[in-house]
Amino acid sequence: MKLLIISLALCACNMAVPIEPSTQPLLELLSSSGFSELKEALVKHNMTNIINATEPMTIFAPSNEAFKNLKQNPWTKNMTHGMMEKLLGRLVVLRRKLLPADVRNEMIVDTASNEKLRLNVYPKVRTVNGKVVMEPNVQSQQVIIYRVNRFPMSPPPGRDIFEMLNRRKERFSTLVRAIEVANLKETLKTGGPFTLFAPNNDAFKALPEAKLAKLMESPAELKSILLGHVINGTYFLGALLDSPELPAHTGGLNKIAVNGMNITVNETKVLTREGMITENGAIHVIDRVLLPSNTTAPLPV
Repeated sequence: MKLLIISLALCACNMAVPIEPSTQPLLELLSSSGFSELKEALVKHNMTNIINATEPMTIFAPSNEAFKNLKQNPWTKNMTHGMMEKLLGRLVVLRRKLLPADVRNEMIVDTASNEKLRLNVYPKVRTVNGKVVMEPNVQSQQVIIYRVNRFPMSPPPGRDIFEMLNRRKERFSTLVRAIEVANLKETLKTGGPFTLFAPNNDAFKALPEAKLAKLMESPAELKSILLGHVINGTYFLGALLDSPELPAHTGGLNKIAVNGMNITVNETKVLTREGMITENGAIHVIDRVLLPSNTTAPLPV
């Protein structure tokens, strides 16, 4: 939590510091700004479309420490050339120099990898695909560079909220079945953006067996319960740390509490390491089914 507070403080300080424009070429600009690992990666993987670009550009530049973590992580240290091309291209928005004032909440931008980034603006932090973005470190006449401390990931095409759960049936088979019974599948596939607090299979097993069976036979009641888990808008982890209450579609409020690095929603633990980004929002995994309020409201499409 101390690290988060320090990061937020640095973010606030950077907002007040004017950026001195530079005329340096991109590689020199990255090197002189402390992004030597990103510079070396662009050269090593022959990213000439980025290195030689003469049009405006926005770069979400991972720190050297982020590259170090990437190389040490057993899941990413042996990435192929093609995988690195995709990863590096995802960091760059071509033909757009996005100043902080240009960024709007839930803004979607295209990248050099032909993927999309979701930009979110919360009261104290900004994120790109859920990763906290520091205010711009440096800019030239054509380029603006923002520092991120972790690589922004991107969901594969077609991975909406429902499909992401459906592909993890070993963890969410009961939730998937409940969504289908409640007739919410299409909404969670094509609507949004939404944030879903997703009860895993253990959460449903914790319900009395008779109660769960009755719910599966009562689509209206089941829909009311599931709508209590759905929030309109994308709230990544950084946003939960700054949001004491989030309105559920049942008309009530989901109360967020933070104690150190532990986050709860309505006193239910959020499994922070298991969160997922999807094409139409975010999923936070919880190990208990949230209690519904007494009223229901239609889910906007």
